[in-house]
Amino acid sequence: MGGGACGWCGKEAETRCTGCKEVFYCSRACQKEGWVAHKDACRPFTVTKRKDVGRLLVASRDLEVGEMILSEAPLVIGPRQDSEPLCLGCYRRTSGDYRCSQCSWPLCGRQCEASPDHQPECRVTRAAGITISLQQVPGSPSHPYELVMPLRCLVVAGQGGAEAQRWRTCTARLNTTRLHSSTTQHQQQQLQLEQEHIQQLQQVATALRDTFRLHSCPGVDSSDASIVTILSLLQLNQVPTKMPYAEVMALYPMASLVSHSCMPNTKPQWKDGKLTLLASDPIAKGDPITGLYTDILWGTRARRDHLRHTRHVNCSCRRCSDPTELDTNFSALVCRRCRKNVLPSNPLDDTAPWVCCGCGLQVSVEEALALSLALGAAVEEALGNPTITSLEALQGEWLKKVHPNHYHLHAVKHSLLQLYARTQEKADNGDKDDTHWQEIAKKEAACKEFLTVCSRLDPSTAHTAHCVGLTFYEYHKTILQSAQRHFALNRISRQQLKKRMLLSKALLKKTMDIFRDEAPDTPEGQLCHTCEEEVIRIGKWMLAVGLV
Repeated sequence: MGGGACGWCGKEAETRCTGCKEVFYCSRACQKEGWVAHKDACRPFTVTKRKDVGRLLVASRDLEVGEMILSEAPLVIGPRQDSEPLCLGCYRRTSGDYRCSQCSWPLCGRQCEASPDHQPECRVTRAAGITISLQQVPGSPSHPYELVMPLRCLVVAGQGGAEAQRWRTCTARLNTTRLHSSTTQHQQQQLQLEQEHIQQLQQVATALRDTFRLHSCPGVDSSDASIVTILSLLQLNQVPTKMPYAEVMALYPMASLVSHSCMPNTKPQWKDGKLTLLASDPIAKGDPITGLYTDILWGTRARRDHLRHTRHVNCSCRRCSDPTELDTNFSALVCRRCRKNVLPSNPLDDTAPWVCCGCGLQVSVEEALALSLALGAAVEEALGNPTITSLEALQGEWLKKVHPNHYHLHAVKHSLLQLYARTQEKADNGDKDDTHWQEIAKKEAACKEFLTVCSRLDPSTAHTAHCVGLTFYEYHKTILQSAQRHFALNRISRQQLKKRMLLSKALLKKTMDIFRDEAPDTPEGQLCHTCEEEVIRIGKWMLAVGLV
């Protein structure tokens, strides 16, 4: 076993630092003494700056899949701007009936009035002497929840002592300036977005200052410069953060510098108030550490538009640059002349025409966008009250115009795979009619297709966990019911039956692995418990029929 000189005292040592694996220590005492000097070098990342990105994290050494990159608590956490009514203490959804006795913001109950997260807006609202209404005032640009994160940041920034110093130190390294593109087209888009952004900032700043009378709140800097800086800081650096009961937004000391890619190389995990970032792919030394700031199950144009408006980012990752979106045809249309795929000629150019891969027919970008928007509107309406009949009719109509994997139809498929074979699900196999078994076949096909596309877009399932976990659960039903039926009809052998039953259990365990850390009283936590019971039930059935 190789060794080296102790990083603290210089004596011969054989124990490596478990973080960087590059420095040796002869004892735990030396490792503890040397940590202050070693900790920065031990981190698997460094902060650097690039012209087209701003400040970002890059790997300081080669990172393996599963290696921890960082683990940290947020500086500030709060609801999304467009949030539905939720408790500002624990972020559970709430009807809004219970209000904080001190400030009138909605909470889930008295136990959350003392929540540390809730104290900043409680203090400011109480000092202002106002009552919070969840109804947006006509003519007002701001939803009430849009003001919570800026309020919390203003209060934290105005605190004295160590907290204020931590805020200043951490936010000094974050990005506050929007970057300008080198292309004329993107410069024009950015100029328009910049104008809209300035107007939005002014409106939110006015709402904050006037509604909460910040000038009279001790310790809060209510100047235009302070408010605009914090609003810019939030727009460019806040990170979608999964809490047990809702997705919220947060500012992090280091994780806020993770740059965007639609093919992220990290997997986030949230537990006990901390974000832990793991490598989901091998990351070479010097490569950016990337995360996801849009919806991975949207098509390229939708993702890029969303990123431009929310983070002022023009993504040009490998997926965005690929007309087929990693061979999924996730945005592809169908040629009206030869029925082949119609794809964007240059996905990074918003004005470039779409071209048929078969006959070369050109489709204007305006026509392609109009088609996608019309399909999106139809899908949104259908999913408002989904039925098998309505969703299959929608599929039948639009499969003449778009690829079966089109991202809007992908959402329809996920809804259908949950609806198929549900009516007679609890009946004995002998009592299920032909319609049920036809739906079982459709359900199995839909599950396979859905999982295939997701595996190409998100191999680590880090960003599709909810829908993939649910699909694994639905898929196990098709394997289980079909296997039991075919065995009863003597269509498969005992060995084939055992193989399929084990596959069904494996799918349940995949679902359990995805949802294991969810709160027990959430739908995901309840599904995990259902899976545990189902694994036991299948095991008992296999034992009863002599398969184990």
